[in-house]
Amino acid sequence: MATVRKKRWACLAQHQWVRPRRGIGTIATRNFKRLVFYFPGYDLRPVRQTFPLIRAECQSFLKLHGLDGALGEPCESHECGNGTTTWAGHVDWPEGHVETRFVQLGWRDLIRPDFERSWPRTIFDAFRSFTLYALAGGYRAVWKSNWAHALFCLYPAVGLLLYLITSFLPPLFLASTVLGAVAATLPGPYAGLISWSVFLIGCTLWMATTYGFMQWLEQKSYFRYLVNSWYFIERVARNEHDPMLARIEEHADMIVAMADTVEDEEVVLVSHSCGTFVAIYILAAVLRRNPDFGTRRGGFAFVTLGPAFDCLGGYGAQHGFGEAMATIARSRVDWTDLYSPHDPICGGRTPPIARYAALTKADGRKPEPRRFSVRIPDRMAPATFRYLRHRFFKLHFCYFLASVTPGLFDFYRLTLGPKRAVEQLKAWNTGQD
Repeated sequence: MATVRKKRWACLAQHQWVRPRRGIGTIATRNFKRLVFYFPGYDLRPVRQTFPLIRAECQSFLKLHGLDGALGEPCESHECGNGTTTWAGHVDWPEGHVETRFVQLGWRDLIRPDFERSWPRTIFDAFRSFTLYALAGGYRAVWKSNWAHALFCLYPAVGLLLYLITSFLPPLFLASTVLGAVAATLPGPYAGLISWSVFLIGCTLWMATTYGFMQWLEQKSYFRYLVNSWYFIERVARNEHDPMLARIEEHADMIVAMADTVEDEEVVLVSHSCGTFVAIYILAAVLRRNPDFGTRRGGFAFVTLGPAFDCLGGYGAQHGFGEAMATIARSRVDWTDLYSPHDPICGGRTPPIARYAALTKADGRKPEPRRFSVRIPDRMAPATFRYLRHRFFKLHFCYFLASVTPGLFDFYRLTLGPKRAVEQLKAWNTGQD
């Protein structure tokens, strides 16, 4: 089966590099190649809608640093894996010419069926997800780590409760009043039947209006979107999402196959938001196939941006997540976790290995990943920060904004820069560039 999957992903390994454009006066002392696997978060938007942000910010990065470079067009491979998309980029630095291939792993097509459920079924599944999370101690654990992220975790559950209260409580309170008033104005043998008919019609109109108002607010509240996300997370956490489990194994085969063809190139795994726990499962599967993957000759780094450890880990580490985390901890791969206190959707203050790795007494205590804040206010212009400060869902994508301040994390310097990823991350951790 593994051999078949490697052949299936061979077309991605053949993705051509963007031909470099040499700037006038640029002296390249060496060529450096990198392969970046990107695990996106829980997001329904296709690549054609998300890639423009990456391209625009990359251009801003090049302009800020006076560099010559470009990103190629994204190419979605339908044959090779359900939304997996590749693109390439290059930058000419004084130190040399850097070429990077990006592979955005496709898994978000698996969440679309969740949005096709009926609203009553969605409510039922949501209550199950929130109840299991509470029984596992998820809310209590996340509250101890980061109260802002805890509020975010409570948001869909509280929102669902408020929606149901708004839908059902007013009709219940007004039932006797409405039935009595209608019966009083329509005396006769059919007064009761007419009263109940008027009441039920009124209830239906009220509930429809409430539902319509909720749908109208969805563009800003992301309420139903988050309700569905928790349903997805719960099934993955409990190993009850067979298509996702199969996709994890498929992507692990692809990463190993592609990395084997570029032994001298650096490999970087980057995840964002809920893509973090997907990346942890996939990296653990990669390490099962090749325990020495983290020490490969070309170099390796694992980077998590705005992670969501508590969203999945809060369901309990005993269903598979704990073992995946333990596999990574035992491998001692170079892992850097980047978070921001200003981003409530991010749960980056959680010590992932101490809390969720299913380590044995023989393992002892394993070190946590290298962790530091991306310092959101310092990385952008004051006007940009004021705009994003309370727009939490937009702020959550700040990790892909080019940094206006040297010495701070920058996604494009990490993936297109002249230093190896681990070397660059260590420099940022000490406030250097």
